[in-house]
Amino acid sequence: METSLWSIGSGKGGTGKSFVAASLGVSLAARGRDVLVVDTDLGGPNLHTLLGVREAAADMSDFLTGRVASLQETAVPTTVSNLRLVRGTDELLFIANLNYLKKKRLLRQIKALQAANVILDTGTGSAFNSLDFFLLGRPGCLVITPDPTAIENGYYFLKSAIIRVLRLYMEFYRMKDLHARLLEQAEKDSRSLYTFFQNLQANDPAYGAILYRALKSFRPGLIVNKARNERDVLLGRAICDVAQKYLLIELDFLGAIPYDERVETSLRRLSPFVIDHPTSPVASALNSIADQLLARGRAPLKEGELRMAGP
Repeated sequence: METSLWSIGSGKGGTGKSFVAASLGVSLAARGRDVLVVDTDLGGPNLHTLLGVREAAADMSDFLTGRVASLQETAVPTTVSNLRLVRGTDELLFIANLNYLKKKRLLRQIKALQAANVILDTGTGSAFNSLDFFLLGRPGCLVITPDPTAIENGYYFLKSAIIRVLRLYMEFYRMKDLHARLLEQAEKDSRSLYTFFQNLQANDPAYGAILYRALKSFRPGLIVNKARNERDVLLGRAICDVAQKYLLIELDFLGAIPYDERVETSLRRLSPFVIDHPTSPVASALNSIADQLLARGRAPLKEGELRMAGP
């Protein structure tokens, strides 16, 4: 069975990232698909609350501490048919600072999970752990709101993810002398990536070709949550244009989810909103996003595109 793996991330808290991850899981499960949602927000897991799972026989801590041999064993049923959850944990002290070996083991286990669809709810911000879980997704989806701080943090999240992709490829191909040059230029201004590739193409065309293919294989999606008007919808398309111009990536605008005050009521009731209000504009938007992601999963890779499972 081929598994579709999506990751949902954000540059800051409060964008509704976990709500989107949980809702996409519910949307797919309602179609009879076998869905597994994984809470990799190591700093503050809350998918279990959104899905009404009050207690679980196992969670991620059981895998990380060796009480179970595989992450798959920690998957528990939710209140939604066909939808299972790997619950995050706040039981382990400093789990947000997961060490390298444990993180690598966890990444391997996530890629080995058995389900038609696996959805990762990743941490916020640009820490390496959050970025590495986000980069597992095919695609990774960035959730923002029209709030200026969310837009700004979302942009820097994408930029950090790109730097992380390039760093991983540099390490694999042992381009050590390029690390400092990349990071130095990336910190200067938003045009640094364009400048970097210009210089690299002039000085190291072979390495430049490798890194440019790696960059073009990173094609995340963008979701604008809590949209209140058409201007907020147009914002999503504008951000995609900015990302293409300054970050040199194709960012797919998957759609805008309208603001609905009833979402908060469902959250307080520990009941998935798309089940409470299946014909709402919010549910319709989420179903459309799920349709686009499913269609993208069926599309063949373009020539030269690399799998972001990484080198």
